Amino acid sequence: MDNSVSSAEFDRMRFLDTILATLPEAVAIIRLDHRLTELNPAGLALLGVGSLDQIPEDAPLSLIERRHIPRFKTQFGKAVSDQPDELGEPLLIDVNALDGERRSVECRMAPLRDGDGRLAGVVVTARNMSEREHNLRTITESASLLSAILATVPDPMIVADDHGLITSFSATAETLFGYSEQEVLGRNVEMLMPAPHRNAHGGYMRHYLETGEKRIIGIGRVVEGLKKDGSLFPMELSVGEAKTGNHPTFTGFVRDLSEKFEAEARMQELQAELVHTSRLSAVGTLASALAHELNQPLTAIANYMSASRDLVDNLKPETAAMLREALDESGKEALRAGQIVRRLRDFVSKGEIDTQILPLSKLINDATTLGLVGAREKGVSWSIEIEPDIDNVLADRVQIQQVMVNLMRNAIEAMERSNTKHLAIRARPLGTEFVEISVADTGHGVPDDLISQLFQPFISTKAQGMGLGLSICRTIVEAHGGHLSVESDIDGGTIFTFTLPRASRENDNAS
Repeated sequence: MDNSVSSAEFDRMRFLDTILATLPEAVAIIRLDHRLTELNPAGLALLGVGSLDQIPEDAPLSLIERRHIPRFKTQFGKAVSDQPDELGEPLLIDVNALDGERRSVECRMAPLRDGDGRLAGVVVTARNMSEREHNLRTITESASLLSAILATVPDPMIVADDHGLITSFSATAETLFGYSEQEVLGRNVEMLMPAPHRNAHGGYMRHYLETGEKRIIGIGRVVEGLKKDGSLFPMELSVGEAKTGNHPTFTGFVRDLSEKFEAEARMQELQAELVHTSRLSAVGTLASALAHELNQPLTAIANYMSASRDLVDNLKPETAAMLREALDESGKEALRAGQIVRRLRDFVSKGEIDTQILPLSKLINDATTLGLVGAREKGVSWSIEIEPDIDNVLADRVQIQQVMVNLMRNAIEAMERSNTKHLAIRARPLGTEFVEISVADTGHGVPDDLISQLFQPFISTKAQGMGLGLSICRTIVEAHGGHLSVESDIDGGTIFTFTLPRASRENDNAS
Protein backbone atom coordinates (compact mmCIF):
# COMPACT_ATOMS: atom_id res chain seq x y z
CA MET A 1 0.00 0.00 0.00
CA ASP A 2 2.83 2.36 0.80
CA ASN A 3 4.40 1.53 -2.56
CA SER A 4 1.16 2.42 -4.39
CA VAL A 5 0.96 5.75 -2.60
CA SER A 6 4.58 6.57 -3.40
CA SER A 7 3.95 5.66 -7.02
CA ALA A 8 0.89 7.91 -7.19
CA GLU A 9 2.76 10.76 -5.61
CA PHE A 10 5.63 10.20 -8.05
CA ASP A 11 3.29 10.20 -11.01
CA ARG A 12 1.66 13.36 -9.73
CA MET A 13 4.96 15.19 -9.34
CA ARG A 14 6.04 14.11 -12.82
CA PHE A 15 2.70 15.30 -14.15
CA LEU A 16 3.14 18.68 -12.46
CA ASP A 17 6.69 18.97 -13.76
CA THR A 18 5.44 18.25 -17.28
CA ILE A 19 2.76 20.93 -16.98
CA LEU A 20 5.23 23.50 -15.70
CA ALA A 21 7.67 22.64 -18.47
CA THR A 22 5.10 23.06 -21.23
CA LEU A 23 3.01 25.90 -19.77
CA PRO A 24 3.34 29.04 -21.95
CA GLU A 25 3.02 31.27 -18.90
CA ALA A 26 5.86 31.90 -16.46
CA VAL A 27 5.43 30.29 -13.02
CA ALA A 28 7.70 31.34 -10.17
CA ILE A 29 7.98 30.59 -6.46
CA ILE A 30 9.08 33.56 -4.40
CA ARG A 31 10.01 33.23 -0.73
CA LEU A 32 8.66 35.52 1.96
CA ASP A 33 11.88 37.56 1.79
CA HIS A 34 11.17 38.32 -1.90
CA ARG A 35 13.82 35.90 -3.17
CA LEU A 36 13.17 33.80 -6.28
CA THR A 37 13.60 30.04 -5.69
CA GLU A 38 11.88 28.29 -8.60
CA LEU A 39 11.08 29.27 -12.22
CA ASN A 40 9.71 27.20 -15.06
CA PRO A 41 11.14 27.28 -18.66
CA ALA A 42 8.64 29.92 -19.79
CA GLY A 43 9.80 32.08 -16.88
CA LEU A 44 13.46 31.59 -17.80
CA ALA A 45 12.68 32.67 -21.37
CA LEU A 46 10.78 35.68 -20.06
CA LEU A 47 13.88 36.79 -18.12
CA GLY A 48 16.18 36.05 -21.05
CA VAL A 49 18.26 33.26 -19.40
CA GLY A 50 18.76 29.55 -19.90
CA SER A 51 18.93 28.38 -16.27
CA LEU A 52 18.07 29.48 -12.77
CA ASP A 53 21.78 29.84 -11.92
CA GLN A 54 22.04 32.86 -14.26
CA ILE A 55 19.51 34.87 -12.27
CA PRO A 56 20.85 37.24 -9.57
CA GLU A 57 20.26 36.29 -5.94
CA ASP A 58 18.24 39.47 -5.29
CA ALA A 59 15.80 38.72 -8.09
CA PRO A 60 13.02 39.43 -8.79
CA LEU A 61 13.19 42.91 -7.12
CA SER A 62 16.48 43.75 -8.85
CA LEU A 63 14.89 43.04 -12.25
CA ILE A 64 11.62 44.92 -11.73
CA GLU A 65 11.48 48.50 -13.00
CA ARG A 66 12.21 50.65 -9.93
CA ARG A 67 8.99 52.71 -10.14
CA HIS A 68 6.95 49.47 -10.17
CA ILE A 69 8.58 47.86 -7.08
CA PRO A 70 6.16 49.47 -4.55
CA ARG A 71 3.19 48.13 -6.48
CA PHE A 72 4.77 44.65 -6.61
CA LYS A 73 5.40 44.62 -2.86
CA THR A 74 1.85 45.79 -2.14
CA GLN A 75 0.37 42.99 -4.25
CA PHE A 76 2.83 40.51 -2.68
CA GLY A 77 1.71 41.58 0.79
CA LYS A 78 -1.94 40.96 -0.09
CA ALA A 79 -1.08 37.46 -1.28
CA VAL A 80 0.90 36.73 1.91
CA SER A 81 -2.02 37.92 4.03
CA ASP A 82 -4.10 35.20 2.35
CA GLN A 83 -6.87 37.61 1.37
CA PRO A 84 -7.52 36.76 -2.30
CA ASP A 85 -10.47 39.14 -2.48
CA GLU A 86 -8.07 42.07 -2.00
CA LEU A 87 -5.76 41.07 -4.83
CA GLY A 88 -8.01 42.82 -7.35
CA GLU A 89 -6.94 43.15 -10.98
CA PRO A 90 -3.76 41.51 -12.31
CA LEU A 91 -0.59 43.52 -11.72
CA LEU A 92 1.09 45.03 -14.79
CA ILE A 93 4.79 45.80 -14.30
CA ASP A 94 7.89 46.29 -16.45
CA VAL A 95 10.79 43.86 -16.06
CA ASN A 96 14.36 44.48 -17.21
CA ALA A 97 15.27 41.07 -18.60
CA LEU A 98 18.87 39.82 -18.54
CA ASP A 99 19.02 39.74 -22.36
CA GLY A 100 18.76 43.56 -22.40
CA GLU A 101 15.08 43.74 -23.28
CA ARG A 102 12.42 45.48 -21.22
CA ARG A 103 9.20 43.50 -21.09
CA SER A 104 5.73 44.35 -19.85
CA VAL A 105 4.51 41.51 -17.62
CA GLU A 106 1.03 40.78 -16.26
CA CYS A 107 1.29 39.02 -12.86
CA ARG A 108 -1.10 37.09 -10.67
CA MET A 109 -0.19 35.95 -7.13
CA ALA A 110 -1.40 33.30 -4.70
CA PRO A 111 -0.07 32.12 -1.31
CA LEU A 112 2.01 28.86 -1.17
CA ARG A 113 1.81 26.59 1.92
CA ASP A 114 3.91 23.57 2.95
CA GLY A 115 2.61 20.16 4.04
CA ASP A 116 1.92 21.42 7.53
CA GLY A 117 -0.19 24.33 6.20
CA ARG A 118 2.39 26.93 7.05
CA LEU A 119 2.92 29.86 4.65
CA ALA A 120 6.08 29.13 2.66
CA GLY A 121 6.00 31.78 -0.06
CA VAL A 122 4.01 33.11 -3.01
CA VAL A 123 3.32 31.55 -6.38
CA VAL A 124 3.50 34.11 -9.17
CA THR A 125 2.26 33.48 -12.69
CA ALA A 126 3.34 35.96 -15.34
CA ARG A 127 2.46 36.57 -18.96
CA ASN A 128 4.49 38.59 -21.47
CA MET A 129 2.27 41.50 -22.49
CA SER A 130 4.93 43.50 -24.38
CA GLU A 131 3.37 43.05 -27.79
CA ARG A 132 -0.07 43.96 -26.53
CA GLU A 133 1.29 47.01 -24.68
CA HIS A 134 3.23 48.02 -27.78
CA ASN A 135 0.10 47.75 -29.89
CA LEU A 136 -1.89 49.63 -27.28
CA ARG A 137 0.70 52.39 -27.14
CA THR A 138 0.77 52.51 -30.94
CA ILE A 139 -3.01 52.84 -31.06
CA THR A 140 -2.95 55.48 -28.32
CA GLU A 141 -0.17 57.39 -30.04
CA SER A 142 -1.98 57.14 -33.36
CA ALA A 143 -5.15 58.45 -31.73
CA SER A 144 -3.17 61.25 -30.12
CA LEU A 145 -1.51 62.02 -33.43
CA LEU A 146 -4.87 62.07 -35.18
CA SER A 147 -6.25 64.37 -32.50
CA ALA A 148 -3.23 66.66 -32.89
CA ILE A 149 -3.65 66.66 -36.67
CA LEU A 150 -7.35 67.41 -36.39
CA ALA A 151 -6.57 70.25 -33.98
CA THR A 152 -3.85 71.87 -36.10
CA VAL A 153 -4.49 70.98 -39.75
CA PRO A 154 -4.88 74.33 -41.58
CA ASP A 155 -7.63 73.16 -43.94
CA PRO A 156 -10.87 71.81 -42.45
CA MET A 157 -10.80 67.98 -42.42
CA ILE A 158 -13.76 65.61 -42.17
CA VAL A 159 -13.49 61.82 -41.83
CA ALA A 160 -16.46 59.58 -42.65
CA ASP A 161 -17.01 55.82 -42.84
CA ASP A 162 -18.42 53.81 -45.74
CA HIS A 163 -21.95 54.69 -44.64
CA GLY A 164 -21.18 58.41 -44.83
CA LEU A 165 -21.26 58.81 -41.04
CA ILE A 166 -18.84 61.37 -39.63
CA THR A 167 -16.14 59.88 -37.38
CA SER A 168 -13.78 62.88 -37.04
CA PHE A 169 -14.25 66.63 -37.41
CA SER A 170 -11.23 68.95 -37.18
CA ALA A 171 -11.06 72.18 -35.21
CA THR A 172 -10.91 74.24 -38.41
CA ALA A 173 -13.97 72.37 -39.70
CA GLU A 174 -15.79 73.38 -36.51
CA THR A 175 -14.89 77.02 -37.17
CA LEU A 176 -15.90 76.89 -40.84
CA PHE A 177 -19.20 75.05 -40.55
CA GLY A 178 -20.22 76.34 -37.11
CA TYR A 179 -20.77 72.87 -35.59
CA SER A 180 -18.86 71.34 -32.68
CA GLU A 181 -17.43 67.87 -33.22
CA GLN A 182 -19.91 66.37 -30.75
CA GLU A 183 -22.80 67.78 -32.80
CA VAL A 184 -21.76 65.99 -35.99
CA LEU A 185 -20.16 62.69 -34.83
CA GLY A 186 -22.26 59.76 -36.01
CA ARG A 187 -24.37 61.89 -38.33
CA ASN A 188 -24.34 61.65 -42.09
CA VAL A 189 -21.95 63.97 -43.91
CA GLU A 190 -24.90 65.02 -46.09
CA MET A 191 -25.83 67.49 -43.34
CA LEU A 192 -22.98 69.70 -44.60
CA MET A 193 -24.32 69.81 -48.17
CA PRO A 194 -27.20 71.81 -49.68
CA ALA A 195 -29.64 70.37 -52.19
CA PRO A 196 -29.19 68.96 -54.81
CA HIS A 197 -25.73 67.71 -53.66
CA ARG A 198 -27.29 66.28 -50.50
CA ASN A 199 -29.82 64.22 -52.45
CA ALA A 200 -27.22 62.88 -54.88
CA HIS A 201 -24.52 62.01 -52.32
CA GLY A 202 -26.05 58.72 -51.19
CA GLY A 203 -26.29 57.52 -54.79
CA TYR A 204 -22.64 58.44 -55.43
CA MET A 205 -21.56 56.43 -52.38
CA ARG A 206 -23.56 53.34 -53.37
CA HIS A 207 -22.30 53.55 -56.95
CA TYR A 208 -18.67 53.69 -55.80
CA LEU A 209 -19.00 50.83 -53.27
CA GLU A 210 -20.70 48.64 -55.89
CA THR A 211 -18.52 49.47 -58.92
CA GLY A 212 -15.32 51.00 -57.56
CA GLU A 213 -15.67 53.82 -60.11
CA LYS A 214 -14.17 57.04 -58.67
CA ARG A 215 -15.95 60.26 -59.52
CA ILE A 216 -14.52 62.58 -56.89
CA ILE A 217 -12.01 60.54 -54.86
CA GLY A 218 -8.52 61.84 -55.53
CA ILE A 219 -9.87 64.73 -57.60
CA GLY A 220 -10.57 68.19 -56.21
CA ARG A 221 -13.80 69.86 -57.24
CA VAL A 222 -15.64 73.06 -56.39
CA VAL A 223 -18.97 72.54 -54.61
CA GLU A 224 -21.17 74.41 -52.14
CA GLY A 225 -21.07 73.88 -48.39
CA LEU A 226 -23.89 74.39 -45.90
CA LYS A 227 -23.14 76.01 -42.54
CA LYS A 228 -25.05 75.52 -39.31
CA ASP A 229 -26.72 78.92 -39.72
CA GLY A 230 -28.04 77.86 -43.13
CA SER A 231 -25.71 80.03 -45.19
CA LEU A 232 -24.00 78.63 -48.29
CA PHE A 233 -20.39 79.15 -49.33
CA PRO A 234 -18.17 77.95 -52.20
CA MET A 235 -15.52 75.41 -51.28
CA GLU A 236 -12.94 73.18 -52.94
CA LEU A 237 -13.36 69.56 -51.80
CA SER A 238 -10.62 66.92 -52.06
CA VAL A 239 -11.47 63.37 -50.96
CA GLY A 240 -9.01 60.60 -50.08
CA GLU A 241 -9.69 56.94 -49.25
CA ALA A 242 -8.08 54.59 -46.73
CA LYS A 243 -8.87 50.98 -45.89
CA THR A 244 -9.60 49.91 -42.32
CA GLY A 245 -9.83 46.16 -42.62
CA ASN A 246 -12.37 45.58 -45.36
CA HIS A 247 -14.13 48.88 -44.79
CA PRO A 248 -13.12 52.11 -46.57
CA THR A 249 -12.74 55.38 -44.69
CA PHE A 250 -13.05 58.67 -46.55
CA THR A 251 -11.15 61.82 -45.63
CA GLY A 252 -12.35 65.12 -47.04
CA PHE A 253 -10.23 68.28 -47.06
CA VAL A 254 -12.17 71.53 -47.52
CA ARG A 255 -10.86 74.88 -48.65
CA ASP A 256 -13.13 77.90 -48.22
CA LEU A 257 -13.19 79.82 -51.52
CA SER A 258 -15.37 82.70 -50.32
CA GLU A 259 -12.54 85.24 -50.14
CA LYS A 260 -11.08 84.04 -53.44
CA PHE A 261 -14.41 84.36 -55.23
CA GLU A 262 -15.06 87.77 -53.66
CA ALA A 263 -11.60 88.95 -54.71
CA GLU A 264 -12.14 87.69 -58.26
CA ALA A 265 -15.54 89.36 -58.43
CA ARG A 266 -14.06 92.59 -57.09
CA MET A 267 -11.22 92.42 -59.60
CA GLN A 268 -13.66 91.87 -62.47
CA GLU A 269 -15.74 94.80 -61.22
CA LEU A 270 -12.63 96.96 -60.94
CA GLN A 271 -11.44 95.93 -64.40
CA ALA A 272 -14.87 96.78 -65.83
CA GLU A 273 -14.76 100.19 -64.15
CA LEU A 274 -11.26 100.87 -65.48
CA VAL A 275 -12.16 99.75 -69.00
CA HIS A 276 -15.26 101.94 -68.93
CA THR A 277 -13.21 104.91 -67.74
CA SER A 278 -10.57 104.20 -70.38
CA ARG A 279 -13.16 104.20 -73.13
CA LEU A 280 -14.70 107.45 -71.94
CA SER A 281 -11.29 109.04 -71.64
CA ALA A 282 -10.31 107.83 -75.12
CA VAL A 283 -13.45 109.37 -76.61
CA GLY A 284 -12.82 112.58 -74.72
CA THR A 285 -9.19 112.72 -75.81
CA LEU A 286 -10.14 112.13 -79.45
CA ALA A 287 -12.74 114.89 -79.23
CA SER A 288 -10.18 117.20 -77.67
CA ALA A 289 -7.62 116.41 -80.38
CA LEU A 290 -10.13 116.83 -83.21
CA ALA A 291 -11.82 119.95 -81.86
CA HIS A 292 -9.12 122.29 -83.11
CA GLU A 293 -9.07 120.65 -86.55
CA LEU A 294 -12.86 120.78 -86.90
CA ASN A 295 -13.37 124.28 -85.63
CA GLN A 296 -11.36 125.84 -88.47
CA PRO A 297 -13.36 124.34 -91.36
CA LEU A 298 -16.63 124.89 -89.51
CA THR A 299 -15.73 128.54 -89.07
CA ALA A 300 -14.81 128.74 -92.74
CA ILE A 301 -18.17 127.21 -93.67
CA ALA A 302 -19.96 129.82 -91.61
CA ASN A 303 -17.98 132.61 -93.30
CA TYR A 304 -18.67 131.24 -96.76
CA MET A 305 -22.35 130.99 -95.93
CA SER A 306 -22.41 134.60 -94.82
CA ALA A 307 -20.66 135.76 -98.00
CA SER A 308 -23.01 133.71 -100.17
CA ARG A 309 -25.99 135.31 -98.48
CA ASP A 310 -24.69 138.71 -99.51
CA LEU A 311 -24.36 137.55 -103.11
CA VAL A 312 -27.94 136.35 -103.43
CA ASP A 313 -29.21 139.93 -103.22
CA ASN A 314 -28.67 140.25 -107.00
CA LEU A 315 -30.77 137.18 -107.84
CA LYS A 316 -34.43 137.12 -108.77
CA PRO A 317 -36.68 137.88 -105.82
CA GLU A 318 -38.57 134.59 -105.98
CA THR A 319 -35.39 132.44 -105.74
CA ALA A 320 -33.37 134.77 -103.58
CA ALA A 321 -35.71 134.35 -100.59
CA MET A 322 -35.45 130.58 -100.68
CA LEU A 323 -31.66 130.59 -101.15
CA ARG A 324 -31.19 133.15 -98.40
CA GLU A 325 -33.20 131.02 -95.97
CA ALA A 326 -31.20 127.87 -96.85
CA LEU A 327 -27.89 129.65 -96.38
CA ASP A 328 -29.03 131.10 -93.03
CA GLU A 329 -29.96 127.63 -91.77
CA SER A 330 -26.68 126.17 -93.02
CA GLY A 331 -24.73 128.80 -91.17
CA LYS A 332 -26.69 128.17 -87.97
CA GLU A 333 -26.08 124.41 -88.17
CA ALA A 334 -22.35 124.93 -88.80
CA LEU A 335 -22.12 127.19 -85.75
CA ARG A 336 -24.10 124.70 -83.66
CA ALA A 337 -21.70 121.89 -84.69
CA GLY A 338 -18.77 124.03 -83.59
CA GLN A 339 -20.43 124.68 -80.25
CA ILE A 340 -20.95 120.92 -79.70
CA VAL A 341 -17.27 120.18 -80.35
CA ARG A 342 -16.19 122.99 -78.03
CA ARG A 343 -18.42 121.62 -75.31
CA LEU A 344 -16.85 118.16 -75.73
CA ARG A 345 -13.37 119.67 -75.42
CA ASP A 346 -14.41 121.71 -72.39
CA PHE A 347 -15.86 118.58 -70.80
CA VAL A 348 -12.59 116.67 -71.25
CA SER A 349 -10.38 119.48 -69.97
CA LYS A 350 -12.66 120.79 -67.22
CA GLY A 351 -15.17 118.04 -66.68
CA GLU A 352 -16.25 117.06 -63.18
CA ILE A 353 -14.66 114.02 -61.55
CA ASP A 354 -15.71 112.04 -58.50
CA THR A 355 -13.05 113.32 -56.12
CA GLN A 356 -12.81 111.65 -52.71
CA ILE A 357 -10.45 111.71 -49.75
CA LEU A 358 -8.47 108.49 -50.17
CA PRO A 359 -5.52 106.92 -48.31
CA LEU A 360 -2.63 107.01 -50.77
CA SER A 361 -1.16 103.69 -49.62
CA LYS A 362 -4.43 101.85 -50.25
CA LEU A 363 -4.87 103.59 -53.60
CA ILE A 364 -1.42 102.42 -54.73
CA ASN A 365 -1.74 98.90 -53.31
CA ASP A 366 -5.15 98.38 -54.95
CA ALA A 367 -3.73 99.52 -58.29
CA THR A 368 -0.81 97.09 -58.05
CA THR A 369 -3.28 94.23 -57.64
CA LEU A 370 -4.20 94.71 -61.30
CA GLY A 371 -1.09 96.35 -62.66
CA LEU A 372 1.30 93.60 -61.54
CA VAL A 373 -0.78 90.62 -62.65
CA GLY A 374 1.59 88.20 -64.41
CA ALA A 375 4.67 90.29 -63.59
CA ARG A 376 6.31 87.57 -61.48
CA GLU A 377 5.93 85.02 -64.27
CA LYS A 378 7.77 87.41 -66.60
CA GLY A 379 10.68 87.66 -64.18
CA VAL A 380 9.83 91.18 -63.01
CA SER A 381 10.55 92.16 -59.40
CA TRP A 382 9.08 95.26 -57.82
CA SER A 383 9.26 97.51 -54.81
CA ILE A 384 6.81 99.99 -53.30
CA GLU A 385 8.13 102.85 -51.17
CA ILE A 386 5.65 105.26 -49.60
CA GLU A 387 7.12 107.87 -47.30
CA PRO A 388 5.39 107.94 -43.89
CA ASP A 389 4.64 111.66 -43.90
CA ILE A 390 2.01 111.34 -46.62
CA ASP A 391 -1.61 111.56 -45.53
CA ASN A 392 -4.66 111.23 -47.75
CA VAL A 393 -5.05 112.58 -51.27
CA LEU A 394 -7.97 114.07 -53.21
CA ALA A 395 -8.60 111.79 -56.18
CA ASP A 396 -11.06 109.82 -58.25
CA ARG A 397 -10.18 106.26 -57.22
CA VAL A 398 -10.99 104.54 -60.53
CA GLN A 399 -9.36 107.14 -62.75
CA ILE A 400 -6.10 107.33 -60.77
CA GLN A 401 -5.93 103.54 -60.65
CA GLN A 402 -6.33 103.60 -64.42
CA VAL A 403 -3.30 105.90 -64.65
CA MET A 404 -1.18 103.67 -62.42
CA VAL A 405 -2.24 100.44 -64.13
CA ASN A 406 -1.42 101.94 -67.53
CA LEU A 407 2.02 103.10 -66.37
CA MET A 408 2.82 99.75 -64.71
CA ARG A 409 1.71 97.68 -67.73
CA ASN A 410 3.77 99.90 -70.04
CA ALA A 411 6.78 99.44 -67.75
CA ILE A 412 6.43 95.63 -67.71
CA GLU A 413 6.22 95.54 -71.50
CA ALA A 414 9.23 97.85 -71.81
CA MET A 415 11.35 95.42 -69.72
CA GLU A 416 10.43 92.34 -71.75
CA ARG A 417 13.95 91.98 -73.25
CA SER A 418 15.93 93.55 -70.41
CA ASN A 419 18.45 91.55 -68.41
CA THR A 420 17.42 93.38 -65.24
CA LYS A 421 13.68 93.67 -64.70
CA HIS A 422 12.71 95.79 -61.73
CA LEU A 423 9.75 98.10 -61.26
CA ALA A 424 10.00 100.76 -58.55
CA ILE A 425 6.95 102.64 -57.31
CA ARG A 426 7.66 105.56 -54.99
CA ALA A 427 5.53 108.24 -53.34
CA ARG A 428 6.81 111.30 -51.49
CA PRO A 429 5.43 114.66 -50.34
CA LEU A 430 5.86 117.55 -52.76
CA GLY A 431 5.54 120.60 -50.54
CA THR A 432 2.42 120.87 -48.44
CA GLU A 433 -0.18 120.72 -51.21
CA PHE A 434 0.86 117.84 -53.46
CA VAL A 435 2.30 114.34 -53.45
CA GLU A 436 4.55 112.96 -56.17
CA ILE A 437 4.18 109.38 -57.40
CA SER A 438 6.77 107.85 -59.72
CA VAL A 439 6.84 104.60 -61.69
CA ALA A 440 10.37 103.67 -62.79
CA ASP A 441 11.45 100.72 -64.92
CA THR A 442 14.72 99.24 -66.17
CA GLY A 443 13.50 98.86 -69.75
CA HIS A 444 14.75 100.11 -73.11
CA GLY A 445 13.91 103.76 -72.37
CA VAL A 446 12.31 106.37 -74.62
CA PRO A 447 14.20 108.01 -77.52
CA ASP A 448 14.99 111.68 -76.85
CA ASP A 449 13.11 112.82 -79.95
CA LEU A 450 9.89 111.16 -78.69
CA ILE A 451 9.89 112.34 -75.08
CA SER A 452 8.38 115.73 -75.91
CA GLN A 453 5.64 114.09 -78.03
CA LEU A 454 4.90 111.06 -75.87
CA PHE A 455 1.65 112.40 -74.40
CA GLN A 456 0.14 113.40 -77.72
CA PRO A 457 -2.59 111.19 -79.20
CA PHE A 458 -1.43 108.50 -81.66
CA ILE A 459 2.24 108.77 -80.58
CA SER A 460 3.55 105.44 -79.28
CA THR A 461 6.84 103.55 -78.76
CA LYS A 462 5.02 100.23 -79.25
CA ALA A 463 4.83 98.54 -82.63
CA GLN A 464 1.17 97.67 -82.07
CA GLY A 465 0.22 100.60 -79.84
CA MET A 466 -2.41 103.20 -80.74
CA GLY A 467 -0.79 105.98 -78.72
CA LEU A 468 -3.87 106.79 -76.63
CA GLY A 469 -2.95 105.40 -73.18
CA LEU A 470 -0.51 108.13 -72.08
CA SER A 471 -2.71 110.82 -73.56
CA ILE A 472 -5.58 109.50 -71.44
CA CYS A 473 -3.34 109.42 -68.37
CA ARG A 474 -2.31 113.05 -68.85
CA THR A 475 -5.95 114.09 -69.28
CA ILE A 476 -6.92 112.35 -66.04
CA VAL A 477 -3.99 113.75 -64.03
CA GLU A 478 -4.51 117.29 -65.27
CA ALA A 479 -8.23 117.05 -64.49
CA HIS A 480 -7.13 116.41 -60.89
CA GLY A 481 -5.01 119.55 -60.92
CA GLY A 482 -1.78 117.57 -61.20
CA HIS A 483 0.95 117.16 -63.77
CA LEU A 484 2.30 114.07 -65.59
CA SER A 485 5.88 114.01 -66.91
CA VAL A 486 8.49 111.54 -68.18
CA GLU A 487 12.26 111.39 -68.10
CA SER A 488 15.00 108.91 -68.92
CA ASP A 489 16.80 107.28 -66.01
CA ILE A 490 20.57 107.79 -65.97
CA ASP A 491 21.00 104.06 -65.25
CA GLY A 492 18.68 103.10 -68.10
CA GLY A 493 14.93 102.83 -68.27
CA THR A 494 12.16 105.38 -67.91
CA ILE A 495 10.61 107.28 -65.00
CA PHE A 496 7.01 108.51 -65.20
CA THR A 497 6.04 110.99 -62.50
CA PHE A 498 2.67 112.52 -61.69
CA THR A 499 1.32 114.66 -58.90
CA LEU A 500 -1.91 114.66 -56.92
CA PRO A 501 -3.33 117.21 -54.47
CA ARG A 502 -3.06 116.30 -50.81
CA ALA A 503 -6.17 116.35 -48.63
CA SER A 504 -6.01 119.21 -46.12
CA ARG A 505 -6.03 118.53 -42.39
CA GLU A 506 -9.48 120.08 -42.21
CA ASN A 507 -10.77 117.62 -44.78
CA ASP A 508 -9.13 114.74 -42.93
CA ASN A 509 -10.82 115.73 -39.69
CA ALA A 510 -14.16 116.29 -41.41
CA SER A 511 -14.06 112.84 -42.92
